[in-house]
Amino acid sequence: MEVRLGFEEGEKMKVKMELDLNVQMGAGSPTGTGCQGYMPEGTLYEELVRVFGDPQVTSSLDGKIQAEWFGRINGLQFTIYDYKSRVEPERNTDWHIGGKHKVVVELLRAYFQSC
Repeated sequence: MEVRLGFEEGEKMKVKMELDLNVQMGAGSPTGTGCQGYMPEGTLYEELVRVFGDPQVTSSLDGKIQAEWFGRINGLQFTIYDYKSRVEPERNTDWHIGGKHKVVVELLRAYFQSC
């Protein structure tokens, strides 16, 4: 079945929708997640703390992570972390988003920007 919406090829359509987002910090485990994307450019540590609280992890055993938040958003596991950063977390603006599904990036960004 083919559905046509009346748009010319290459045209873009804007859609507004409302999301109910449920975040549970500290739920689950960061084990088994992988990088799916990034927080918005220029995201500050203090903004992450304001929205998600203090990081659950303040250094990884291998030294590659200095700050990490983890939890679930709408039931999907996520992590936010500073992979191999050369600056202390309080000065970092490059934050990775880990998870098991790409959609977690869009959900987290939407939640973060709405707070």
